[in-house]
Amino acid sequence: MSAQTETPHHADTTDAPITYCIDPLWTPYEAIRNGSHVGISADYMQIVAELTGLTFQLVPTESWQQSLEYVQAGKCQMISMLNVSDYRKQFLDFSIPYFAAPNILVAREGTPILQGYAGIGNRLVGIVKGYRQIEYIRRYYPDVRLKLIRSEREGLAQLARGEFDVMVGSLLSVNTHLNNQQINNLNIVGYAEPFDSLSFGVRKSFSHLIPILNEAINQIPESKRVEIYRQWNNVKVRYHKDYFKLTVTLLFIIFVILTLVWRHRTLHTHGRLMGQKNAEIESLQTSLLDRNRTLEFLSAHDTLTGLYNRNHMIQKSEEEIYRFRRFHTVPSMIIVELYQGIDPRLDNHDAHKKQYLKALASVCLATVREVDVVSRYTEGQIVVLCPQTNLDEGQILADRLLSAIDKNTELADMQMVASIGLAQLKEGENFSDWIERATKALYQAKRQRANRVAVAD
Repeated sequence: MSAQTETPHHADTTDAPITYCIDPLWTPYEAIRNGSHVGISADYMQIVAELTGLTFQLVPTESWQQSLEYVQAGKCQMISMLNVSDYRKQFLDFSIPYFAAPNILVAREGTPILQGYAGIGNRLVGIVKGYRQIEYIRRYYPDVRLKLIRSEREGLAQLARGEFDVMVGSLLSVNTHLNNQQINNLNIVGYAEPFDSLSFGVRKSFSHLIPILNEAINQIPESKRVEIYRQWNNVKVRYHKDYFKLTVTLLFIIFVILTLVWRHRTLHTHGRLMGQKNAEIESLQTSLLDRNRTLEFLSAHDTLTGLYNRNHMIQKSEEEIYRFRRFHTVPSMIIVELYQGIDPRLDNHDAHKKQYLKALASVCLATVREVDVVSRYTEGQIVVLCPQTNLDEGQILADRLLSAIDKNTELADMQMVASIGLAQLKEGENFSDWIERATKALYQAKRQRANRVAVAD
């Protein structure tokens, strides 16, 4: 893919094309077809090119693992669509996420519903070589047995043949391959966390591109994002022919023709009308499912910062409270709020507030762990939910976040002061009690009028 538009603000970045690699077999997220980059990431890169004046030049590869090797070796300068991971942070810097989608577990018919990786047991799990999920599984579920595969398309065929028991895959990609390959003996049996939160990855020597990419991502209208999602969400219903029923029906029709010709005509007309109505109903059901998925995605995110919104944070917090009561895994909550150190009245200026909230969101996403959930909880507050994190571990994360905010040049130029409140969930607390204690700790930090972390009692 190549796109170039003259933009005065970024004129110095368009002198030479930026080489990039993709996952060539990850339809519909991205793929190489007849030497060209197609898919969701291709559409987003086209928009970014138009907004920034950057020129992108595809470096073809044969697999996702080869793409990762190419960017490490400097054969391409960026990756178009990938998740953040500790391993990848060693050689890449990341933009803010621009597309999110769930990961799923797929298995043969007859496999029960699996409660995530904890429910896999002794089953052999197939996963594409180089996927971020491998790091996650080896860190948090080291007993799960893995079989590395080349692509999701090949993995589904191997799964259908019984070469392993369960496959981890991306929802849109799995749906596409199941329909294209007409595989009928596989079912979705669970969700696989963490879900995909996909960004651009840039070699550290080209990290000056990150602010340019972030600015372009923030300018993409929500209507365009929905349009891209709808275009590539090509989930189709697969029909199964039942030849036994067809034979019985034909015999019955012959019998009716021999006995009552006029009734046959009536039934034929009635059947035709019913078929039309069923087709209309199926079309409406497919359309409704598509709209519901789009609305579900939009309802979970804040449009200004790209973070999760308040409702999503409350839902995830309730899940952690349930886990705490059942499994005694302690979570912690961090609340961050910024204010103008010199003139607090500037905090109410809309343009100024949008600027520092976006900067704060970027710092939080770049600092927290993969398992942490970052959301814009109120107009000026960002909440970080930290699963399986006690108070001491939460203190380390909060201090690291405060240090990252203090070192951020954009926030430093605006002379912003950060206040952070930290609270660990206690026995018998509900969500309201928990966040109230964290908020009190935040107000305690704000009274210091300096960069400060306060811990709730």
